[in-house]
Amino acid sequence: MKYRMILIALCLLLTACAVAESPETKEYQLGTSAFTIRIPVSFVEGERTEADIRDDMVAYMHSEETLLDFDVYHFSKEGYPDTLAAFAETEAAQYKATEVVTDEKINGIDAGYYRAVETYEGKEYSTLTYVLEDSGSYVEIAFWLDGENAEAEAKAIMNTLSK
Repeated sequence: MKYRMILIALCLLLTACAVAESPETKEYQLGTSAFTIRIPVSFVEGERTEADIRDDMVAYMHSEETLLDFDVYHFSKEGYPDTLAAFAETEAAQYKATEVVTDEKINGIDAGYYRAVETYEGKEYSTLTYVLEDSGSYVEIAFWLDGENAEAEAKAIMNTLSK
């Protein structure tokens, strides 16, 4: 009986720890594409400039809790390479990427990504940008890796990608 009580108490403790470790999330649609990701509820939409909007940025999301920011771009494929791999290579070259992957699969969805360093307000930041293809458009999610666990958080978010 004593062991059963200890076992029950241990199970309750482990369940409570698992719940505490899993942040509450919400589904987030990437532009008007068919793609969604799950993000912590602490993420809120930030302001975009007119230049951001002209550059096809459809959202800027940030969280004070995670210190992770990401930009979402969604735009027509017109004028860009026809294949996802060629588009990823072209974008990576433009940003002088240090690593380019053009044949990633995330939950069965074709994706590419590249790592680069971008400057914002005079400060350099490492970025991890994922690219996706949705019918006649491309979607980019640029994660600004500005926290101790930012890359792991970005990858965890991308691992929730669905269509």
